[in-house]
Amino acid sequence: MFFASLKTRSPAGLTLTCPFGDHPMQPPTPRRRGRQPKTTPHQVHTVSVRLTEAEHRELATEAATYRKSMGEILRAVWAGTPDEARPPRPRTVEEVAQLRQLIGMAGNLNQLTKQLHAGHNVSEAARQVLVQLYRLLDDLAPDPAR
Repeated sequence: MFFASLKTRSPAGLTLTCPFGDHPMQPPTPRRRGRQPKTTPHQVHTVSVRLTEAEHRELATEAATYRKSMGEILRAVWAGTPDEARPPRPRTVEEVAQLRQLIGMAGNLNQLTKQLHAGHNVSEAARQVLVQLYRLLDDLAPDPAR
């Protein structure tokens, strides 16, 4: 750009001409500086985890062994953990109420069993409790889609 002179200004940028003739010159392309941009998705959230000294040493050793950061090791373990090994999700208020109802029905069924052993006819009452019990168990059964 030392020998270039400004001729006109266009909306796309500057148009430069060579002082030694009417040859158009391209403006210099900006130089890239610094580190190359990351190709992985940008990680913007930070999670703090408290570790014991032994856990920290073990994590640091594993990170050094695989030449990865501690965060990369933790993400790999978390992403590779099967759903069965993860902690269960907390129960909803509705599920807790259904479990309490189930406990009450189990007590009723136990009382009916005692009455049956005592010689009383409890077949209709037992049938009603069992129908309610099966309905409740269907509601409480884990959904395969979850």
